Formats: sequence, structure tokens, C-alpha cells
Amino acid sequence: MKYRDPETKLWYQVVDQGNREGNYLEASVSSMCAYAFAKGCNLGYLPEKFGEAARESFEGILEHLVTRDEQGHLYLEHVCSVSGLGGDPYRDGSFEYYIGEPQRRNDFKGYGPFLLAAIEIERAKAKK
Repeated sequence: MKYRDPETKLWYQVVDQGNREGNYLEASVSSMCAYAFAKGCNLGYLPEKFGEAARESFEGILEHLVTRDEQGHLYLEHVCSVSGLGGDPYRDGSFEYYIGEPQRRNDFKGYGPFLLAAIEIERAKAKK
């Protein structure tokens, strides 16, 4: 929560450096956080404030990271293609490395947690 963007309720690719040029709001981390918060709340492990944060973040994903084309097809934008550590100089863990990795549309690493977040948020609504 400390690093969540207060305006969009999303997380950046490099989560603790949201104000740096080139950093971007990233779909997989935002979806994973929304899912983890909603699931933790639904299981009773987290207080309700995290359920509210999950709902806010999911709405932020819909508003800022989901697009629709002329035919009505939906897309999840700004999913980092891949990132990790290791090799020399590749995957050196620098800010430049992380923001330099390609972004993909509709990558499964973003779609999976996005769908799981949607399920947990709907489960919470059904319990009320």
C-alpha cells in the first residue's frame, strides 16, 4: 500500500519509484496486489480496508489499463513481457533494465491475476 499510486490506485513497474521518468503503471503487479488483498480479506486474514483497496485497484485497472477497440474487443495493456535477475549485463536489476523490458498487450501474466482478482471481488460482493 505504501507504494500504490494515490491517484490511480495502481502500482508502477518499479513500485518504489513511481515518479521517475519512463516508469509506467503495470497491469500484472496491480492485478496481483488486487487479487492478494481481496483473497486475504475473503479468507479473513486481512482487515476490510484491504478489501476496499482491492476494489479501488480493480476499478483503477479497468479505467487505466483496459482498452476497447472499435469492434468492442477488450485488451489488458501494459503487462511487462518478462523480468528477472541474472546474467551479465542482462537482467542487472537496475531501474533502466526493468523499464526497458517490452510491454505486452493481453499477456497471460497479467490476465491470470486480473481474472483471479475479479473472482475474489465478486465473491466478496456475494457475501454481503
